[in-house]
Amino acid sequence: MKALKKVLIFGGTHGNEWTGIYAVKKYAESLSQEFKELDLHFILANPEAHKINKRFKDEDLNRAFQFLHEDRPDSYEHRRAKELKALIDAEACFVIDLHTTTSNMGNTVIISHNQPTNFHVAREMTKSLPDCRVIVSPDPSKKYLASQSDFGMMIEVGPVANGVLSGEVLEGTVQVLKEVLRGISTLATLTGGPLEIYEEIEDIFYPQNENSELDGYIHPAFQGQDFKPIEGRYTPFKTFDGKEVSLETKERLYPIFINEAAYYPQLLAFTLCRRKMMNF
Repeated sequence: MKALKKVLIFGGTHGNEWTGIYAVKKYAESLSQEFKELDLHFILANPEAHKINKRFKDEDLNRAFQFLHEDRPDSYEHRRAKELKALIDAEACFVIDLHTTTSNMGNTVIISHNQPTNFHVAREMTKSLPDCRVIVSPDPSKKYLASQSDFGMMIEVGPVANGVLSGEVLEGTVQVLKEVLRGISTLATLTGGPLEIYEEIEDIFYPQNENSELDGYIHPAFQGQDFKPIEGRYTPFKTFDGKEVSLETKERLYPIFINEAAYYPQLLAFTLCRRKMMNF
């Protein structure tokens, strides 16, 4: 497998996700020393959003790349997406985008491009971190920052509230980042094999009333059950008047991003995944 030396590591794509910001600010020197064989670049992706401690200033930077062909002169994130796209396109590189979630996801990496290189790196990482799950989230419109290179992934760790640092989540993020970098540094010697993945297949939305307003919440028994298998009938919601809302699956599936705070504007409650083994 062809080696990749240049690695762009982004933190703060969402300005209120402090873990990636401080990973980029405080661990750049030590990681550069540890992985001297790689050309590491640490980049604060959305500094204006971080200044105001918000997910974004004008629009979500991690969705802005799909609109690069449009003229959006009043959007800071639109201009920033163009700058970051040019940086990524300048030379073949591996892109790592650091994120956190309010959901009980643990340590995960998210791959959007079906490239053997990405799966090789993920497989190597899971050898050292078997509890780190690999999510496949296809991105045909290339809206994500990490999708701007064929080679890359998001690191997503939680749970942690927005705008704060959690030692466990910060250390988990740095640990996953180190193992991903170790995988990149040994790409030339890696061979294919099996890899367990969670493939996103369906988004589930909150109960809504006739005016498309929120009309329920995550059932207490379902809260925090990310990656726990469900099959057949299950009860993810309660309405505000106390009624339980059940749904049904036709196969064993796994919910992720349960009750993620950032997804309330879309009324997105969680996503269902299919777990499977892939070979490459």
